[in-house]
Amino acid sequence: MPQSTKRQITLSPSALNLFLQCPRCFWLEKVKKVKRPRGIFPSLPGGMDRAIKNYFDRFRQDLILPPELTGSDFKGVNLFRDQRQLDLWRDWRTGLRYEDSSEGAVLTGALDDLLVKGERYIPFDYKTKGSVTTQEDAVRYYQNQLDCYAFLLEANQCPPEDHAFLLYYSPRRVESDGRVTFEIQAIKVGTDTKRARNVFAEALAVLKGPMPSVRSTCEFCLWLEQTAKLHRSSE
Repeated sequence: MPQSTKRQITLSPSALNLFLQCPRCFWLEKVKKVKRPRGIFPSLPGGMDRAIKNYFDRFRQDLILPPELTGSDFKGVNLFRDQRQLDLWRDWRTGLRYEDSSEGAVLTGALDDLLVKGERYIPFDYKTKGSVTTQEDAVRYYQNQLDCYAFLLEANQCPPEDHAFLLYYSPRRVESDGRVTFEIQAIKVGTDTKRARNVFAEALAVLKGPMPSVRSTCEFCLWLEQTAKLHRSSE
């Protein structure tokens, strides 16, 4: 009897973000390989990401927290000390992984950094933004990502705390010598591993079903519908 050749489904926090934004676009990308149009990806955020990681790694070697992480929220908190393990978890090819063998599905994620408080682990992500942000915006855009990181840590025997941190860097001004100074904000966001597991399960269920209906708030869905109508009218 021939062995099953069923393809494994691999999802990431960004894929689940797309699912939450628009199940139809998510289904089209994962089932039909039709992706949303994308512009040119800016290189500056990637460069900032590398520079910030190198900066934090220097403090990791010295076993101290950088001055950005102060206040009561960071009392008793340390940077995760295993640089080799962290480097693996930072790479999307070797990052954190959860496998649901019954569904033939995998959730993967690549951390920016990790904090530790006692026996608990705290996801820690860097963000760059053109202006200062708010708690509301941080939750709106990154709740699912941080929930997923907490869930992935739990699945890898690293019990998470009930929260994560985002560290925002936004440009403040250019000094007379050309140096750019940044406004830095550390924002605490509560996390829920059950919520991440539920989103993962709901996304898998959508992939097994028919194409979802158009979401009226999705500009990509509306663009596809309008393009299809124009095509039909020109035939």
